[in-house]
Amino acid sequence: MSYVIIGLIIVACIIHSVLKKSKETADQAVNDAIVPGVMNALFDDVQMHPEGHLLDVKGSNIPLQTYSYLNSSGNICFRYQGHPAELCSITLTDVNDYIDENNDMRQTNEQEIYRGQWMCCELGETFPTGFTFWPRGKLDKIFRTKTIKTGYEAFDKRFNLSCDNEEWVMYFLNQDRMARILELTQTAFGEFAVCLHGDGKLDLAVHSGHHFFEVGRDK
Repeated sequence: MSYVIIGLIIVACIIHSVLKKSKETADQAVNDAIVPGVMNALFDDVQMHPEGHLLDVKGSNIPLQTYSYLNSSGNICFRYQGHPAELCSITLTDVNDYIDENNDMRQTNEQEIYRGQWMCCELGETFPTGFTFWPRGKLDKIFRTKTIKTGYEAFDKRFNLSCDNEEWVMYFLNQDRMARILELTQTAFGEFAVCLHGDGKLDLAVHSGHHFFEVGRDK
């Protein structure tokens, strides 16, 4: 099933590559024509703007900065190799109140702290435990949890890995699979984090800095 995880990351890169070729197309044309065409070419049972949702960012276990509110857009449900999945763009905003020294008035400051893509997939089987890997960086000081050293130096330098069962996760994420994940960092359009839950739910977050179907943006 780890190949499904790799496949979902690859799919995200493919969609971005296809859409990037349409940079001169108007935003409305992308949403009305190109996006459904791309999604239907890659997936089955595509539903644009579905009523129900699989995504649960708060329950994903993927490390994020503290935020005040979350906004999702462009939600699409589909099936990937028979597995139900959902994709959307998300924006996280932090809100802080402060006193303006010039007039002693209370002011509100809103700051966008995350913009990117989120994919969720139900794999249809359970696992002995779950695991999460995410990029090393400023979150290391914020999100303090026990991490695992895989012994694969290139992977350990790029990602943190957390799991309750070290023996199992090292069996599941063997060196060949970690090497494939590292290869994807060269073509992905942003840093990505992955969480596989014990109940078979998979979350994939890509911190791209823009909406997924945003025309005129490049890396």
